Amino acid sequence: MIDEEDLALVHALQVRPRASWTELGEVLGCTPATAARRWERLADTGSAWVTAVPGPNCVALTAYVGLRCAPGTREEVAAALAGDPAAVTVEITAGSHDLLVEVITADLASFGRYLLDRVERLPGVTGSTVAIATDVVTEASRWRLDALAPGQSAALGRADRPGGVPGRSLTELDRRLLTGLGRDGRLPWHQLGQAAGTSAATARRRTERLLGSGEAALRCDVAGPLFERPVTVSLWARVPAPELVAVARHLAAVPSVRFVATTAARENLLVTLWLRRAEEVHRLEADLAARHPDVLVQDRTIALRTAKRMGRLFDASGHGVGSVPLAPWAEPAPR
Repeated sequence: MIDEEDLALVHALQVRPRASWTELGEVLGCTPATAARRWERLADTGSAWVTAVPGPNCVALTAYVGLRCAPGTREEVAAALAGDPAAVTVEITAGSHDLLVEVITADLASFGRYLLDRVERLPGVTGSTVAIATDVVTEASRWRLDALAPGQSAALGRADRPGGVPGRSLTELDRRLLTGLGRDGRLPWHQLGQAAGTSAATARRRTERLLGSGEAALRCDVAGPLFERPVTVSLWARVPAPELVAVARHLAAVPSVRFVATTAARENLLVTLWLRRAEEVHRLEADLAARHPDVLVQDRTIALRTAKRMGRLFDASGHGVGSVPLAPWAEPAPR
């Protein structure tokens, strides 16, 4: 477990992922050096990290693939997929499938090739189900720990929200910048520029354009087993079409919900929760049934182990140990 001061620092960086140490120190009541030292320890131990993820205006296809595996092969299949840029999140699960994989590719054709030529041909994979996202209603860059007072969060302000759609195609420099920010979203501008082969000023200007356009977003994340919500549960629900938007928005406001997406599948709503105990899922379902009686939860999966989350690789204890560049940034744009 990480202590309250560390949780407060993580919460502050969820609000402002690139806030300066001076700004963080003022809000948290410590010196800038203390804030920096605490973060260095969290990052070095893989307990928390800031990373770049696809933003709301990233032109890409997102799909959720449930895999069934031959007995004894789940860990091998998960390890193989964890090295793929397209498989951004890989969970070993208990439920109707053995693995749950979030896949991001440039388009539907790219996804089809990846699924048919790579995923389904892996030794050990015996079957798959696919749900293609139609809208990501909320995701983990908007999720917050409950570790700051409202006044502290207000003092930090908030990260700039996207102001429009991307104005042009990504360049190779953009991809290098996003890859660097995927490894460490708080890299100083001069270090990011060196890694991408450009100046600090150019790195900052282009990164701010990528974030401002909604192509990318920065998020601060924490290793799930290290704080009070170690249980990850995913719910697959069937919602009448006229109610889908209202139900998705209701769930997006629930504190334990980290992710909500609508999908073009039989179960047209996917919800991911971080819970203190698995039995808490029943209370959420009961509340959902009371508010929206026509919603049917059709399936539930519990993550036994997360091999990878949004490009971050984990060891068996749940600590981050590395990263893989995310598709579609890691692959050439389609011609």
